[in-house]
Amino acid sequence: MKIEDCIVTVERRSVGGCLDLAFVFAREFCGPLFRLWLICAVPSCLLTWLISSMAAGMLIWTLVIFLFFSSVFSALLVACIGPQVFNVPISVRASLMTWRKRFWAWLLLSFVMRLMQAFTGFCFVVPSVFVTAYAGHMPEVLLLEQASLNSVTQRLSWLAGGSGYTRNLGRMLGLMTFWAILSIGLFMILDFLATTLFNTPIFFRIMFDSSRDRGEVFGQLLYDSPRVLTAIQLTLWIPYPVMRLAWFFCYLDQRIRNECWDLQLQFRAEATRLEELAI
Repeated sequence: MKIEDCIVTVERRSVGGCLDLAFVFAREFCGPLFRLWLICAVPSCLLTWLISSMAAGMLIWTLVIFLFFSSVFSALLVACIGPQVFNVPISVRASLMTWRKRFWAWLLLSFVMRLMQAFTGFCFVVPSVFVTAYAGHMPEVLLLEQASLNSVTQRLSWLAGGSGYTRNLGRMLGLMTFWAILSIGLFMILDFLATTLFNTPIFFRIMFDSSRDRGEVFGQLLYDSPRVLTAIQLTLWIPYPVMRLAWFFCYLDQRIRNECWDLQLQFRAEATRLEELAI
């Protein structure tokens, strides 16, 4: 990767700037992103519907399904979009080939990371961000930098240095909050449309119209209803590409800060200007 080939402005960005850039890239590269999304989101939702239709109490397993397929999507997105940021066009097929070449290293590191997330965050909730803030850029290091398996931890520690861990922690909390707000809003919209257009309520009408205790109905729907679990899965997936792109640009920002890419380009521009004046 060459700094001068970067197709985005090399400058230090806040989490809001990374999120804005993610929306721009999602619009510009909607084709490959949508194909990657279909590869991962469709089997994730179908598998969720299947297992929740066969047995009760599948909430945890549906979260495991999402974590697995989101890990796959994250790796494919980095392998596909990452080179394009440095003006090296790459197709979805090429990203699949890149992922396949590093598959076993990715599988081992992803398993360790998800295991640590599960250990630190009971049932994969908020405390897992402490692990993600450190290891969340593993796909970038493994697939974009092509780091060896033995040096991935060293690279992640380097990225977390210079207040990078604290910065990543704040950014991860901000992105997760924004993601949660979007997903909850999408779930409410989906439930409203299903109830209004198809007379097939998913959650709210069932809970409020029931004569039983609402807490009991809430728990039953959340753990046992195939419609609710699949809707949750889908509404998590819809904003996920933008969230993961924003996290990728947080990685670029961290490299810009640690390696002073912006200063390098400024020095080069100034050197070129002085050469022209001397002539």
